[in-house]
Amino acid sequence: MEPTNEIRFGLMTDVHHDLIPDGPERLSVFIDRMKREQTDFIIQLGDFCFPYPENRPFLQLWEQFSGPKYHVLGNHDMDKTSKKTVLEFLGMDSSYYAFDAGEYHFIVLDTNFIKVNGAFIDYDAGNYFKHSLENINYVSDEQLEWLKEDLKKTNKKTILFSHQSLEYPQKGKTRGIHNSSELRAILREANEQAGFRKVVACFNGHSHIDGVKVIDDIYFIDINSMSYLWMGAEYKTTRYSEEITAKYRLISHTAPYRDPLYAIVTLKPGSLIIQGTETEYVGPSPVECGYSNVASGHLIAPKISSRNLLI
Repeated sequence: MEPTNEIRFGLMTDVHHDLIPDGPERLSVFIDRMKREQTDFIIQLGDFCFPYPENRPFLQLWEQFSGPKYHVLGNHDMDKTSKKTVLEFLGMDSSYYAFDAGEYHFIVLDTNFIKVNGAFIDYDAGNYFKHSLENINYVSDEQLEWLKEDLKKTNKKTILFSHQSLEYPQKGKTRGIHNSSELRAILREANEQAGFRKVVACFNGHSHIDGVKVIDDIYFIDINSMSYLWMGAEYKTTRYSEEITAKYRLISHTAPYRDPLYAIVTLKPGSLIIQGTETEYVGPSPVECGYSNVASGHLIAPKISSRNLLI
């Protein structure tokens, strides 16, 4: 890819192919749009699909985009198998890595570690469900050291991608990482040592919300799920046919989006532009179901907001 002052990429997250009846249709809308837009690359922020042989056709839809394609591991990607199996299925050499596109540097982190007695354990076949909230959603110490070194090696404007948010800690329904303060200190130090805003933004999925906050002059951007808002069993609502509801038993615990949500992000000197998408719910809204209209400090809505952020 030739260096350029402008980069455009397609961004999606949390399609949850195995939990919804129309995953291929949603992904196809995204891929077809990215082909038409001729984005420089595409990236998905996790909770993509289980690494089963029967999901190969779904992965092949993703691979129909001819340009560079990047994956971020989501916690639910490891619900049924090991992290190693997921990496092999997706064709990833490592669960965290960095790459350049044009005049910009990008870092992918793995936030799917359990910490027990000071040791970090990979998410593996849903093992994190067996641990308390205090033990899950960590970036490993080894990875933090790698992040420090990687940031020292670049003078380019840098964007981070992760599944869980790097903004806030894991606490109750606020679903970030436990060592967020430590990680953000690394980003803050990198900017101080560089003498300019080297790290400008962090994108995440996982929380199925739409929002942005600023800490230490860095944007922390929650990207909404492509497919639904998770509400839980206490808000169970039938929205599809009996056949679909029986096959996808957890779909009634969600507020599905009628159309897939995704974004196109443009980076150019001084600006980070998000071109989002909006839709409506299938059936009653979360508020109509008695669910809160706020999550992690952001209003709940079936959209990814369009934004023009200064960098």
